[in-house]
Amino acid sequence: MANGGSIIKFTLYAVVEVILLLVLWHVFSLTEWFPVYLSSPTEVFAEMGELLFTGEVFAHVQISLYRSLFSFVLVAVIGTTLGILAGFFKPIGTFFDPLISFLNPVPKIALLPVFLVWFGVTDTTRILIIFTSAFFPAFIATIDGARNVNQLYLWKAENMGAKPLTILRKIVLPAAMPKIFDGLRVALALCFVMMFSSEMIGTSTGKGLGFLILNADSFGRTDLVLAAVFYIMILGFLFDRLLILVRHYVLWWNR
Repeated sequence: MANGGSIIKFTLYAVVEVILLLVLWHVFSLTEWFPVYLSSPTEVFAEMGELLFTGEVFAHVQISLYRSLFSFVLVAVIGTTLGILAGFFKPIGTFFDPLISFLNPVPKIALLPVFLVWFGVTDTTRILIIFTSAFFPAFIATIDGARNVNQLYLWKAENMGAKPLTILRKIVLPAAMPKIFDGLRVALALCFVMMFSSEMIGTSTGKGLGFLILNADSFGRTDLVLAAVFYIMILGFLFDRLLILVRHYVLWWNR
């Protein structure tokens, strides 16, 4: 009951904050302090409505979601699998530790020219740049979760004759799940951030929210730029809430 009250309280605070920000934005847009080229919230929402009414936004959303969510699935599968193995099996962890230390600080967008040379201006390039950016948070969080399992649980399992794979499946993986979901949440946000960046390199199909922003900016359509940004925010928020809901049911024992 207390948890439900906390959720309602949090939601109320969030709604009030958003409304206050929009009111301030609208008030400032009526003053001389506000740059002329920036649109008011009413203009932005009107443009969002037009994109929705004409159906134009759906084609952009569809291709953007494909690029970001497909990359996220790759991160969830590859990142968590390698993270669990590296966290549990010491030789695998020893192999990956120096690689992570070298590669993690590198801005992944710096790899974009390399991917462009190899794969051209294709979805493969976009998915790779999104994947490489989101991989490390999920991988590192999973390793941390696997390595911080209470050693007493492992000793007890070994004393009872459990094999390594059984320990990995029944003790290490469940114990690491909270950390895994923490990493996946960061990775999901990065997938949406890098989706926008990857689409700004252009596309032959002319589809994607990032491409829509780039194209609108070239025509000085700030209202359309901000409308597309708001759609990215809405999508990111919805899928973040969905991931939290999945975590809530998967980690029922950890509530």
